[in-house]
Amino acid sequence: MAELRERLKPYRLHWFPTLRSTNDHAAVLRKHKKLFAPAVVLTGRQTAGRGRGSNTWWSRAGSLTVTFVIPTDDRIEPHQLPLIAGLATRNAAAELSGNDAIQLKWPNDLQFEGRKLAGLLCERVLNADLVGIGLNVNLNPDDAPKDLGRLIASLAQIQGTPLDMTSALATLASHLRLTLKRAASNSFAAILREYDSHHALIGKRVSVSHAPNEPPTSGRCEGLDSIGRLLLRERGKLHHVISGQVKIRQ
Repeated sequence: MAELRERLKPYRLHWFPTLRSTNDHAAVLRKHKKLFAPAVVLTGRQTAGRGRGSNTWWSRAGSLTVTFVIPTDDRIEPHQLPLIAGLATRNAAAELSGNDAIQLKWPNDLQFEGRKLAGLLCERVLNADLVGIGLNVNLNPDDAPKDLGRLIASLAQIQGTPLDMTSALATLASHLRLTLKRAASNSFAAILREYDSHHALIGKRVSVSHAPNEPPTSGRCEGLDSIGRLLLRERGKLHHVISGQVKIRQ
């Protein structure tokens, strides 16, 4: 643990053997003035991880479940943060696995060959940004529930050998810190271009669901616009989508 604390600097490490949700616990600690950014809330076992909306995040041994607590930077809009953190996570995963074919699925997932490798949940709480990341490092998909195992991937599966979890977290922290710094120094356009170069949705027909009573927005994906909205073209009309649940049609 001492090695991990050293490698995570300037993040302060808050370690818990078991938590329901690292994001939820980080928010509670923040509200009780027991958590100061920059920090990392890390657990060895997460029992009720959350995704966007009503989604959940399943994890077992070999999953990295962590929340980075970052001072809010007014130069970064809330809807931009998942894109920045997603790109950082993708680049860390590519470095760790030695495979550059890992892709981003807007707005908050990583994929490898169509299977989910990681998910992110970003929230803003009391002048801090919570970047929750669930990354399958050494998880064996065969250990997942039957209907889920065929849909997920892990870095160990991609590389062919298990990875060191301390190195995985330290590499992720380093990429997140550097990518946030790039985005804050007027380089968000470059972040978006790099994101699109690894974007799994480009060229595919997708639909994006919004509120329960609203019709979905559908079209062929053309990437991201200048502020990070998803571009969908349908019958000559270009839609700019800022959020929602994505389903690939082809």
